[in-house]
Amino acid sequence: MTRKQLFKKYYKDPRHDYEISETLAVKDETGRSPDVCFVYSGRNRGKSYEISTQLLADAWYDQKLFGYVRRNKATTFEIEQYFEDKLNFIADMTDGTREGITVSRGKIYLYHTIDDEKTGTRKRVLDEHIGYFFAVSTQGSYKSLQYPNVWNLLYEEVLTSEQYLSAEPEKLMNLWSTISRSRPGFRMWLVSNTISVVNPYSQAWGIQLAKNKPGEVRLSKLFLGSAKDGKEDYMLIAAHYLEDKDEISKEEKKDKRKLRVKTSIANNRWDELKLYTVMDKSFIDPYKPLCSVVFEYDDLMFLCEIIMKPANIYQLYTGDEEKPSRLKMPFAYIQRKTTEPQANTRIYTNNSNRMGLYVTKGYRKLGKIDDTIEMIRKNGWFVGSDNLTMNDFMTVFTKLRTI
Repeated sequence: MTRKQLFKKYYKDPRHDYEISETLAVKDETGRSPDVCFVYSGRNRGKSYEISTQLLADAWYDQKLFGYVRRNKATTFEIEQYFEDKLNFIADMTDGTREGITVSRGKIYLYHTIDDEKTGTRKRVLDEHIGYFFAVSTQGSYKSLQYPNVWNLLYEEVLTSEQYLSAEPEKLMNLWSTISRSRPGFRMWLVSNTISVVNPYSQAWGIQLAKNKPGEVRLSKLFLGSAKDGKEDYMLIAAHYLEDKDEISKEEKKDKRKLRVKTSIANNRWDELKLYTVMDKSFIDPYKPLCSVVFEYDDLMFLCEIIMKPANIYQLYTGDEEKPSRLKMPFAYIQRKTTEPQANTRIYTNNSNRMGLYVTKGYRKLGKIDDTIEMIRKNGWFVGSDNLTMNDFMTVFTKLRTI
């Protein structure tokens, strides 16, 4: 089957929902296509399938090998399992002569099976070498090696709610440099579900995932410190937040009586791993803030307003009580901040360029306001504008406390 026939067949599948041409269509002012494509969305867009099958086709039809990348080392079973849903595609691509994919000593192969007369079982026969497996955590071990036939890298599950590697963007960049050797036409695909917007790549590469809107492809240039044709060379990165094609109507969204999942298992939202106390800002507005602080981490900022409120404010919000309590207590209202902090604002940050009398690197005690924040933290009196904001804020807060 020709490549054209192959994808014509698979693009008829009703689950087909994304094509890599959507990402590659966006070019910079020079007409250059992206060198790195960061594609992310909820779990319902078929992005991994589309990208991985295109790379398989590159290897089979054009002998352009690919590198399959994970954060840490993976077992043979884990690598085979990733390609498990592509077995029918592989059979069609190879006209039934190949049955699957496996890995041996770091190399990825197509294989077919035959009868083993000695054991009476089926055994695998390795066929075409189509790629390699790479772990970002061991990128230094590949530096002395050459990969002239590798033209694509595919890094799955880039965003995580768990632990990133130390200096992970830099380590991935070193892996890219080792394998690409600055060859024109080499491309790296970073694929992820919308797990957590808090990540090391946004700041390091200037891609600012938190500011992207669904359907938007944001281009950024990462300059490499070396000249090409008399000008400094750069890596062109496309951050593509896929549009949610199964989004519910605005009227349905307003129905707060419906209990909905807090992960992107069936939608395009960022995952909300925990449930926190939240209130609409319109309900908070009548209470004047005593003071404000800002929490900043990479490209994310949160405004934290300290407010004195009736002790039964949540019961008032839910309608369980109507009369405000005479007893007052402080709480911190958390919302996202997209503008620069005002002068003399107390700021906790990891931004090395942020300097000021009321700025500390990380969560540090500077004055009485910090004692108030700490008391609120210990008592659990944080309230967010929405649950996603609170999930992101608590991740940032934890990171700032560890600096």
